[in-house]
Amino acid sequence: MNKSEQINEIAMALSKAQAAIKGAVEDSTNPHFRSKYASLQSYIDAAREPLTNNGLAITQLLTDVNCESMNLVTIETVMMHSSGQWISSTFSVPVSKADAQGFGSAVTYARRYSYAAIVGIAPVDDDGTQAVAIAPAVAAKAVKLPAKVSVAIKGANTVEEVNTIAKGLTEYHQHPEFRNLVQKRREEINANA
Repeated sequence: MNKSEQINEIAMALSKAQAAIKGAVEDSTNPHFRSKYASLQSYIDAAREPLTNNGLAITQLLTDVNCESMNLVTIETVMMHSSGQWISSTFSVPVSKADAQGFGSAVTYARRYSYAAIVGIAPVDDDGTQAVAIAPAVAAKAVKLPAKVSVAIKGANTVEEVNTIAKGLTEYHQHPEFRNLVQKRREEINANA
């Protein structure tokens, strides 16, 4: 999570908004499992008025870690308050199929869960089985990250240098620790710029 220097006003506003938010309606059906779930639009509809009434807005950005073979979608969800205070969080989801449909599905999935998490709406039955199906394969590859990889990323002095190093380490693109390390180093460099 990233945040503005102070979060007292956004915390109070979010608390008030959460008191007024009702649960997201299960308005969609997963055809593969015949289960109902709340769509992204249902979450947005449930929270829009309480958030707006308390000076809160949310934006979601599709981010890129500049590693072409990662097959991940990363969403940064930013909650902003009229005071200028903000909080943000990123969430990555594996892409199950490397085509427009697969990426679109992963983006929607990531946006729905990121939105629900930052607002504080409990998720309901979902269609996340595609994303979960790939998770064991990713987890199986998640061995300890070699020290030389950590040293290389931590030694980068510019975002471009981080990107170049990361791009060359394709065998670690699915490794959660690697992705977190790359993102953290970029944020450190940008904060010191």
